[in-house]
Amino acid sequence: MKTLILWFLRLTGRAWCRWQGAEVHLTALIHGYPRVVVKPGGKILIGAGVTINAACWSNAHNDGRRTVLFAGPSALIDLRENCGLSSSRVIAFEKITIGESSLIGAGSLLCDSDMHEIPLGSENPIQVSPISIGKGVFLGANTTVLKGVTVGDGAVVGASSVVTRGIPAGATAAGNPARTKQVPGEI
Repeated sequence: MKTLILWFLRLTGRAWCRWQGAEVHLTALIHGYPRVVVKPGGKILIGAGVTINAACWSNAHNDGRRTVLFAGPSALIDLRENCGLSSSRVIAFEKITIGESSLIGAGSLLCDSDMHEIPLGSENPIQVSPISIGKGVFLGANTTVLKGVTVGDGAVVGASSVVTRGIPAGATAAGNPARTKQVPGEI
């Protein structure tokens, strides 16, 4: 019976995302009903085997916050094969890519824009720059990734980190701002 209930919930989760405008692969596992917003010209691609935990029952770290996928006008969110995210917010005004088999911890925020002019109220243009998360990356819970960041393949970012600049492939980083861990013997 549990298997049948899970099958039905995943089916309705995929249907919900499609109804909201996302392109969803048949093998995506969507637990719950994420907030999906696709503005005109925007696109959200949810690839094969992607897992989205958008319900409090789907992951012990989910605290009731809904997963948010927001693609602004002409923006792209590309969730590639077998990646996963839990109660996180992915907000794109240009492009955010999450690579194959990457995992985004609960409560994380990926935003490729300042969202408003800096300083607030000035006439400066809003800054936007794409985010790229490589293959096999792990972002710990409550991590924030800011505009223009590239996280290389296989990198690990500790929980509650704020990633303000690129993380090399295979590196371990943590903190606010996130800094890569020095490997003994490196200068």
